[in-house]
Amino acid sequence: MSCLAIQVSRGESDLSLLVKPSVPSSAPSYGNRIALRLAVFGLAVLCLPIRSTFAHPEGFSGLHVTIDGDQMRAAITLHTRDLGTWFPPGKYPDYVADVTRELETSVGELIELQIDEQPLSVANVKAFLLEVGLLEIDVDYRLPPSIEAVELLVWSKHLIQMPRGHQQLLFIEDRREMAADAEHGVLRLEDVLTVERDAGAVLLPPESSTDLQPVHRGVEESPPETAEEDGLRTHPTEEARKPKANAPTAKNSSRISFFLFGIEHIITGYDHLLFLAALLLTCTKFKEAAAIITCFTVAHSITLALAALDLVRLPSGIIEPAIAASIVFVAAENLLVTPPLWRRAAITCLFGLIHGLGFASALRDIGLGMIPGGVAWPLLRFNLGVEAGQLAVAAVLLPLLLLARRNERLAKWLVCSGSILVAVVGAYWLATRIISQFVVG
Repeated sequence: MSCLAIQVSRGESDLSLLVKPSVPSSAPSYGNRIALRLAVFGLAVLCLPIRSTFAHPEGFSGLHVTIDGDQMRAAITLHTRDLGTWFPPGKYPDYVADVTRELETSVGELIELQIDEQPLSVANVKAFLLEVGLLEIDVDYRLPPSIEAVELLVWSKHLIQMPRGHQQLLFIEDRREMAADAEHGVLRLEDVLTVERDAGAVLLPPESSTDLQPVHRGVEESPPETAEEDGLRTHPTEEARKPKANAPTAKNSSRISFFLFGIEHIITGYDHLLFLAALLLTCTKFKEAAAIITCFTVAHSITLALAALDLVRLPSGIIEPAIAASIVFVAAENLLVTPPLWRRAAITCLFGLIHGLGFASALRDIGLGMIPGGVAWPLLRFNLGVEAGQLAVAAVLLPLLLLARRNERLAKWLVCSGSILVAVVGAYWLATRIISQFVVG
């Protein structure tokens, strides 16, 4: 019987299950009370960021610099959801067209490339809608000829305008001596930029030299120590602001950790966590929870791989509302019926396919498809990170829920109140995501 069922007996409504439950033979133990409080607290924490319309308010973006002959192009991918502070929707009626025009005319506030601390002039700039909700800005430069190695610095000046915690993946690809049958050039630098460290620097060899090896920096290892304090160098360009970058080196072998990005994506992906919590609320045994989590994992792994490889693609304007709708559906089902395990597993698989497309959108935001070396290995590491984060959350939440289920009264209250809370938050997200399609376009 569902938690909203009302028993009718002798012409009177019996609300005893919800309003005046029978007094149990023994008072709830101290451990049960603590487990219940922790479970409710966990649900409350998951529901805190309802002010955010999208799943990942801190945002990711990509910056891919390619060097081909004497030409350089910086391709920046930005999601419109991260531009609200910089370009408030109320000021731009035709949001995409107006914002792309603003970006083209204010490229100096967007990015700056330097060779040996000298800023390069912009040859051309073009901003356009790559897909629904995702903008790309291509900025072209000319590379000065040189017979010696030079220092190339890429300053992502717009990070100060992004939401707090925003991260941008920077890739510098050298195609000057690329083989005719090669798909990508030499990856000279891969780095993670934030507002605290908003530039990346690399020693760029002359075209005839192949002695210098690719440089990699990321979140798996600490940046190399240099003579400068904290390994950071500032390059004198503006009096008010200066780029902050690690000193260039050709010996650092650390890489961007897509595994850690996967963990961070699921931990900060409040809608994915809320969906998982709604599924676990009705699990009475560990085997049930294991089956549900497995179905969710397999399903979203399939669509994540297909979407990241560009075999399947749906616009975020469809994916984001669909994810919110899946939360509302599962929460409502918790309240109205008690589905058998096979049905809940089937529903989990169906919605897991949708959530996988949501995971893939994060990889497209950072331009995974443009990364030299292919997408298979980064995709696998990202997915493993997602699974690790998901299992960590389940490992904390599930024991608390199972412990609370030792008391029938507490278990029914937890399922009802938790599902109502999840449904309300999911409905809020669904409404705001649909409305945002008309505001931002």
